[in-house]
Amino acid sequence: MEKIKHKDKNVIWESKTKQIILIIICFLFTFMVLWTGKVNEIRFWFPLILFGGGGFFVLIRFLNPKNLFVSPNSTLGKEIISLQTVENQNDLGIFTYNEDSFTIADENHSKTYRWNEIKTVFAYKTDLLTEDEICIDVYTQDSNKFTISESTWGWFQFISRLSENIKSIKIDWYVNIISPAFEKNLTLLYDKENRKVEEIIKQDFN
Repeated sequence: MEKIKHKDKNVIWESKTKQIILIIICFLFTFMVLWTGKVNEIRFWFPLILFGGGGFFVLIRFLNPKNLFVSPNSTLGKEIISLQTVENQNDLGIFTYNEDSFTIADENHSKTYRWNEIKTVFAYKTDLLTEDEICIDVYTQDSNKFTISESTWGWFQFISRLSENIKSIKIDWYVNIISPAFEKNLTLLYDKENRKVEEIIKQDFN
């Protein structure tokens, strides 16, 4: 999960109980090494550094008042995830919006587009090995193209406003993209000329 804060504390998505058990195990092994090992042997120093150092690292992180250990399935974990989801959905991210246009800005440049200049919109998924990510390619009348994905800052607001400004794009279009998993599921969301996918590919990509 992404790194987030809750009440000015760093949320660490790990069980507090498991951290305590891990600390105890590390220091038990450290004690065993000190009790049975010989100082002049590498078999003494390697496990001592491994378990002792690891135990101190976990202990310091555990005792850090700025850290909050939370299990994702706990009541607090679900509350934090819910709050974060609402925050993400309301965040404009890299986008700014005007009545008839929007601007995409990053550290290097910014570009403004008018909603009525959008020519074609494709949606699809990319395979990230362990999960899928939904993406959209937006083509404008002047042959510009930009791609945004679920990891783009401001994704939720953009797809919402896209549906508001282009009425033929349904707000729940992504439901049809999700399944089946790990398939690209290329889908035409909008074409200003009402062309089919085959026509678009033939005319614009050949």
